[in-house]
Amino acid sequence: MNFKRLSLVAVQAIGLGFMPAAALANTTNQVTYEATVPGSCDYSFQNGADETVTLTYDSVAQTLTGTTGTVGITCNFDASATLSAITTVNEPVGVSTSFALALNNGSSDLISTDGNSASSSTNLGLTNGVETAFTMPLTVSDADTLGSYEYTVVLTVLDGAG
Repeated sequence: MNFKRLSLVAVQAIGLGFMPAAALANTTNQVTYEATVPGSCDYSFQNGADETVTLTYDSVAQTLTGTTGTVGITCNFDASATLSAITTVNEPVGVSTSFALALNNGSSDLISTDGNSASSSTNLGLTNGVETAFTMPLTVSDADTLGSYEYTVVLTVLDGAG
């Protein structure tokens, strides 16, 4: 009885040896996994997203100065930023002011501009998932005429690779 079992197994093995290769189930499958990680930046504004900064007037130097509250930026990508040109919303007629605007990370100005044109794109040096605090100080020189002064600027954060 054991002999019959062995012979049946041997016949099956011999039969497989004579089968053409195409008869065997020899297939390969390729599996492709795809995903897109969305870019995200979260902002925390100490004084509100559309902050109004009260400028302080120095009558001797004839300058207006002010700094935003802290803007915390957390991104999951290598972020860079630009500052727009300063838009004069309100200024006495005939006044010709000049500007100094910066984006400061607490220890240095990462971006500095004269405010007449947009700044170049500058890497913010963020760590993925870690909030970094920034402020934007503005100095307006030649504010020597009585009246109201108002300016706007836009901070834009972009994908640093783009």
